[in-house]
Amino acid sequence: MFTPFDIRDGRAVVTADTSHLDDEQLEVLAAYQAMQQAMVDADHDAMRDIVEEGTTFTHTSGYTQTKEEFIAEVGGPLTYFHSDVRDVDVRIDGDWALLEGTVALTANAYGARGTFPLPVRQYLHRVGGRWLYSKRA
Repeated sequence: MFTPFDIRDGRAVVTADTSHLDDEQLEVLAAYQAMQQAMVDADHDAMRDIVEEGTTFTHTSGYTQTKEEFIAEVGGPLTYFHSDVRDVDVRIDGDWALLEGTVALTANAYGARGTFPLPVRQYLHRVGGRWLYSKRA
């Protein structure tokens, strides 16, 4: 059962079972969680640091935004209060990783308020030893 909208604890957590993930996969998950926390904190500088240039964001509606368009809306029309990774799997191929699962986001997204169970399919790219949000070509 997903948490109600009244959660405003400002945390990005992982309640998923991660026992099947190795150390490298856990690093990918940590990078994903860092972005979730930056979104909850509306920390635009942290988001810019975590997201690779050229990355776009596609919402469940199909609406696609550039990195800067997305970041500019976080804390405004996209306000995140809590993030909970409920189930997760990570596949790594060289310097690319694909994180899939479900995240429960408690948010006010363009006036729609609630806790939204969202499917996740996020690519991350290892650059200079760091995993960054990316859009695999």
